[in-house]
Amino acid sequence: MQSAGKRKFKVKRAFITTVAGMSSRFCADLPEPLPKCIYNTGNPQKTLLYRLVTLAENFDRIVVVVGFMKDAVTEYAEKYFPKNILCKTVFVNNIDYSKYGSGWSLFLGLDEIKNSDSPYDEIVFAEGDLFFRSDDFQKITDCKKNVLTVSRDHVLAEKSVAVYLDRDNIPKYVYDTSHGLLEINEPFRAVFNSAQIWKFCNTDLLFRILDNMTSREHQGTNLVLMNEYFGSVDRDFEIISMKNWLNCNTVHDFDTVDRSK
Repeated sequence: MQSAGKRKFKVKRAFITTVAGMSSRFCADLPEPLPKCIYNTGNPQKTLLYRLVTLAENFDRIVVVVGFMKDAVTEYAEKYFPKNILCKTVFVNNIDYSKYGSGWSLFLGLDEIKNSDSPYDEIVFAEGDLFFRSDDFQKITDCKKNVLTVSRDHVLAEKSVAVYLDRDNIPKYVYDTSHGLLEINEPFRAVFNSAQIWKFCNTDLLFRILDNMTSREHQGTNLVLMNEYFGSVDRDFEIISMKNWLNCNTVHDFDTVDRSK
């Protein structure tokens, strides 16, 4: 029998993905609107959402924030999600998906976890239009530190969420919603294309920051929270580079994905 000092406790983990947006660029290539997270070309198990939740199947809770055509997403999940995943998946409805930015969906997802019956030690958040390798996701879940992810894509104002390390190696995110120009108004040590997946290991700190943010901050982009959190963890984070990563903004992007990895 292990002593109390050496006893190992199971880490309780939650996974959040946000799929509430209207997917305007993606739907422009389709004969009729459809949430891109459930788009497929004949195999309903080859969707972005199915891949995300199956990658996270060992998490204790999965939170999916829906909004645009929410019934289509929940009906898809009820029909195709494996039972062991569906039973621990919670759907949170963002009724303001057309009014507010990505930060509001993340706020609703985190608020669901914050108000759950028991605390969680780790939370992983991935935006819902991403494709990435399973081994890279495993690196994120195995890491003992907070995680921010980067891709090997070029940093382009027209499509990138950029993250840079300032003179003190503190990560800061920049993004232009009009896809025009990115601005960094201070010296920096490195700049990357964000892969838009994060891991939070200090959930007490995360929820304190969440509570202290204003409604206006929550209604903007989710990068407000990222800047606050990763600026507060005293460089206790790891940067993980994703090898085969794609943000599926269009149907063409989706069709180029290598689903064998």
